[in-house]
Amino acid sequence: MKPPALRPGDAIGVVAPSWCGPATFPHRVERGIRFLEGLGYRVVVGAHARGRRGWVSGTPEERVADLHGFFADPDVRLILSAIGGDHACQLLPLLDWDLIRRHPTILLGYSDVTVLNLAVYAKTGLTTFNGPALMTDFGESPEPYPYTVAAMLAAVARPEPIGELTPAPAWTDEFQAWETQADLTRPRARRPSPGWSWLRGGKAAGLLVGGCLESMDHLRGTPCWPSFDGAVLFFETAEVATTPERVDALLQDYENMGVLSQIRALLVGRPYGYTDAQRAELAAVLLERTRGHAFPIVAELDFGHTAPQMTLPIGCRIEVDADARRLIILDPAVTAKE
Repeated sequence: MKPPALRPGDAIGVVAPSWCGPATFPHRVERGIRFLEGLGYRVVVGAHARGRRGWVSGTPEERVADLHGFFADPDVRLILSAIGGDHACQLLPLLDWDLIRRHPTILLGYSDVTVLNLAVYAKTGLTTFNGPALMTDFGESPEPYPYTVAAMLAAVARPEPIGELTPAPAWTDEFQAWETQADLTRPRARRPSPGWSWLRGGKAAGLLVGGCLESMDHLRGTPCWPSFDGAVLFFETAEVATTPERVDALLQDYENMGVLSQIRALLVGRPYGYTDAQRAELAAVLLERTRGHAFPIVAELDFGHTAPQMTLPIGCRIEVDADARRLIILDPAVTAKE
């Protein structure tokens, strides 16, 4: 099931399904809203998205009410996460899957929003989108990266096959303290990109399924765990700089669960906060932990907690040709139908 495409003048509904980021750093929210309005969209912030209840934006019921309200609102064509966190899992028992099926809407975000993206996909079949968030990406100073914006629009605003993905020319994971608004003083320092890392050759195609590796843990053992049969698994690690040692353990879990025997290819996002030595160690882990399988592996891809980032539509087919060094999304992620 594909959601209708985002059109000029449409409304974008902002939710904070986890952390109380909008209440903590409102300047990032306002910057993001101004940018999206400058693109010609109307931005509506959820009634509870700016709230604070300890470390979350509201009770589970309040956060779900914002989501349900935007899914049911015919004027809202895109539901955008303000930021991630660690508590979107609290919403799962309260989500109205029938409501979502009746009102397919673009759901966009990453990090902890992986929980919602994968749960909605698993329970309803709706294509969801692993991509930029309001505060982290559209609130970037002095402006969002063109690569991020172009990739997002290619996924959510065009009812045609997305086509070939290309690396960003430069990237950053520089930390600037939002508490002191250091992010407003200068652009983050970027470094030239050497391109993606093609760790294992081969050619395969399958449905994109994945997200933030740590957030996916919240779904294991629940009815919201998606099928990986014939899928292309993509994952990235969180901003806490999850070590190669930890990734090694999690990938062994996936082997024990049978996931690695089901997938057709593996795509790994560029890790946040890694040294060059850790990058090499992670590459070795990916090859070692999947040594019993022949699927292609591509790493250092532009999605996740570094910037800029592409938008990956969950449930769309992707062709991975590691020999020719090409990634091609074969399907449109949205429909021209109302």
